[in-house]
Amino acid sequence: MNDLTNKDSSLLSGVQGIQWAVFMLTNIIAVPVVVGAAFHMSPAEISTFMQRMLLVTGGATLIQVLIGHRLPVVEGAAGMWWAIFILLGTMSAPGDQGILLQQLEMGLIIAGLFLAILGFLPIIEKIRVLFTPIVTGVYLILLVSQLSGSFFKSILGITATNHLNGKITAICLAEIVIILLFSLKAKGIWKSMGPLVGIIVGWGLFHLFGLLHIGKAYEPTSWFAIPKVLSWGAPEFDVGIILTSIITSIVLISNVIASILVVGIALEKEIQPKQYQKGIFGNGVNLFVSGIFSVVGVVPLSVSAGFITTTGIKAKRPLIIGAVMIMVIGFFPYIGGFLSTLPLEVAYASLFIPFSQMMGFGIRDLMGQEPSSRNLLVIGLSLMVGIGMMFMPTTAFETVAPWLRNIIANGLLVGLMFCLLLEHVIFREKKSAVSTDN
Repeated sequence: MNDLTNKDSSLLSGVQGIQWAVFMLTNIIAVPVVVGAAFHMSPAEISTFMQRMLLVTGGATLIQVLIGHRLPVVEGAAGMWWAIFILLGTMSAPGDQGILLQQLEMGLIIAGLFLAILGFLPIIEKIRVLFTPIVTGVYLILLVSQLSGSFFKSILGITATNHLNGKITAICLAEIVIILLFSLKAKGIWKSMGPLVGIIVGWGLFHLFGLLHIGKAYEPTSWFAIPKVLSWGAPEFDVGIILTSIITSIVLISNVIASILVVGIALEKEIQPKQYQKGIFGNGVNLFVSGIFSVVGVVPLSVSAGFITTTGIKAKRPLIIGAVMIMVIGFFPYIGGFLSTLPLEVAYASLFIPFSQMMGFGIRDLMGQEPSSRNLLVIGLSLMVGIGMMFMPTTAFETVAPWLRNIIANGLLVGLMFCLLLEHVIFREKKSAVSTDN
């Protein structure tokens, strides 16, 4: 009787593990395609990128479940991290993109070490205080603003055909509507499957209308391959990239904390303070691993709470099984090669809703602030400076020293640093009488 019970339990865990694996795949598949296109990677490079992304995502989830916060939370490419990759890739000249990828490797490695050490120091809260709702709101709005052009050029078919393409636009709009309907109307596990269903439908329609690029296919040389470390080359140091990476990792601390908190609520479990610290440490380790394996930085995904609530899968064992499945898939080039043939336009359309939400989060942070003259001035000046720098031609900074060029030519970074300066130095608010009396 006990044997039958154990078999049923193992079978159930296996089925639930497959559910987790499919859910994880939803958050992986578009990343290498979009980032690879931004850096003009070949089909072979995107295919191996896909393999590494699968391996790191599964491994990062296991690291957090086993030595980090120890909760059933999926790790996935952070929207903010791949936005940084796309942003820098589209800003740079094709000849500079190879060295830029090596600099991003170093940025992830240093940001990971920084976060892992910071996770166990009392100074962590003092650093977090710098990123007020005004600062994070400005950061998110600038980030999505700079990427919006790439989204629309792709979704409207301009990237592929150099002009507006009705078929591509119609397919991408249909995909976005499908994802919206699943997000707003679907029940149970289907609510979290919108992006995957949208990708399948969009991919199928591209095939139906003959829009797939035949030359894009990649034939692996072997059926099994171990993903390489430092695939983009030896890490290179650059002050601007390091600064951008560290700032992004600090901003995402709130994401780590929020993900742990909402999953704790879904599990009806009280989260201990040490779990937050270990979660931040785990995120640091995972960023380090992301840099070593040349992929986009990962972060705990708060949508895991919705998955747990809708499926009722609260045990850690199914997630461990699902994470191992995703890791194993990463060793098979034919699977990575197939997934990498996803049309860029379909990938961008699948990301349209999540990135729109990111813009919404930024607006929400700003709406929560008092509309005082001081606050409006800080927000307005920061956005004006940041967005204004985005429209500057890259040739305008040719006379600037290379180490400084990646800082001042980046509208996102300039706008953020200007906001920090206005918020905490130039227009620093004095403590209220109540707080000083206490």
